[in-house]
Amino acid sequence: MTAGDPGADGVPPSSPAAASLRTGLRVVNTVIDRERSGRPGFNVARLAEETGLERSKASRLTQELTEKGFLERREDSSLRVAGAFFELAASLNPGLLRGARAVLRRLSIRYGAGARLSVRDGVVARLLRSEAAPGTAEQWLTGTSLITPCWCTGTGRALLLDHTEAEIAALLDGYELIGVGGPNAARSAADVARANDRDRPKGLIMAHEEFEHGITEYAAPIRDGRGRVVAAVALLGRHTDLAPHESAVGADLTAAAAALGAMSDRTP
Repeated sequence: MTAGDPGADGVPPSSPAAASLRTGLRVVNTVIDRERSGRPGFNVARLAEETGLERSKASRLTQELTEKGFLERREDSSLRVAGAFFELAASLNPGLLRGARAVLRRLSIRYGAGARLSVRDGVVARLLRSEAAPGTAEQWLTGTSLITPCWCTGTGRALLLDHTEAEIAALLDGYELIGVGGPNAARSAADVARANDRDRPKGLIMAHEEFEHGITEYAAPIRDGRGRVVAAVALLGRHTDLAPHESAVGADLTAAAAALGAMSDRTP
């Protein structure tokens, strides 16, 4: 992936690794958004125009993403998301994915916010299923995407809740965290570990402006029958809307995580 490109928030990255991550996420999300719109997919030239990348950089980046199995080219040269992106979804118990829809819908309707089910893949959290409150479509969430950094989102931190600081440091080795996320984003592995140490007693992650200005994300880890974190359920919206209901949100998310954990152990 190409280094040196500015991130989506316009903040210059502090290292090639940070630039690589940010640009790769931006490109894949752009392809996904185009697919979800129902319109024809982007070719490299249109993708470069849409993302603001030089065409040569876009070409090299899409080639690397294609080789890694995240993107593929159709016969008309348009790009679409490939199997590697969604393979984690297939690895989950289908009962969990089916049952999650009703659970997420109840949360989104009750709080008028986005509700999501995600899993971790390396340094990113992958969105598997989401529900938006009726009439909102989460259009105000400019950071909405199917992949987000694990160190500066509530979902990502929930997925890392059982990791030690040493394990988090090993996972993030080579990634410069400065310049990624919102005003309260972690800037080091130690920051991630401290935030999780703070939230762990409640079993609920409270991420205020960690990924995006003005946005709060509450998340709870989903555990299988052996106690392993296999996914995370989250509720996110404007801080001013959710903060007054923090206690209720926490109780509902904890209950949702327990219910989804039971589904993950159920044979379909």
